[in-house]
Amino acid sequence: MKSFYQESQQTQPIRHIFTVDVEDWYHGIADEKIRASAERRLHYGLSRILELLSEYEVKGTFFWLGSAAVEHPSLVQQVAEVGHELGCHGWSHEPIYTMSVERFRDETRHALDVIADLAGKPVTAYRAPYFSITRRSLWALEILAELGFRYDSSIFPMQHWRYGIPDFEPQLQQINTPVGPIYEMPMSVRRILAYNIPVSGGAYFRLYPYKLTHSNFRALEQEGRHGVFYIHPWELDLNRPLISLNWKERITNSINRSSTEPKLRQLLEDFSFAPLGEVCAM
Repeated sequence: MKSFYQESQQTQPIRHIFTVDVEDWYHGIADEKIRASAERRLHYGLSRILELLSEYEVKGTFFWLGSAAVEHPSLVQQVAEVGHELGCHGWSHEPIYTMSVERFRDETRHALDVIADLAGKPVTAYRAPYFSITRRSLWALEILAELGFRYDSSIFPMQHWRYGIPDFEPQLQQINTPVGPIYEMPMSVRRILAYNIPVSGGAYFRLYPYKLTHSNFRALEQEGRHGVFYIHPWELDLNRPLISLNWKERITNSINRSSTEPKLRQLLEDFSFAPLGEVCAM
């Protein structure tokens, strides 16, 4: 016999949040020489994501890196024209906690203006490179509110060598700043024993067996919570250049890329997704 919860979920499934961090394959690599000379390949993976979302009739939020938007204006316009929400991913893909307040404000305003002008749509959602709103950079939320952003999705409620606020409440919440409020939708985690583990997205999605990802999303649904999924276009580009990386960058950028598309197809088949702004406005 099906429970009331199972029956209600069939008629009104929880809509999770589908997000894309739009950056090229080299943006997350520390070596400046590699970044400067790297082949531009954004269109390969981004086109595949758009095809898959169209096939499954899913709309998502595309957080554009400003510098990538300048290099690929037609792709920004294509994403907007087919009805996806556009967000901002900063300009230079560097951690916020390495920037001054002035630099962060100027770069973010520049990226925001470029993306909005190309898309012909307002941009009200933000995600920091490397999820780098941490305790050291919580001041960034005030700058985002000042620039007119309504939503941020940058805080990971876990401990990682590069990001995280482990005790941050893992649910949508209003953050009041001196210049006004902004809503934070933190990245999704699941509590196991005394630790928060990431639910899905990026390297976690590629490393986890799909059964674990499925279990994580079902656990969120049982708690009545919306999951936040994220992916990068380069994770669907199997022909990108092979370069030497340190072990941390290798895990983040290279491991199990061939598993991404089959897992993504299954995820889109099994769960309901919508853009960040649409879910947060419910």
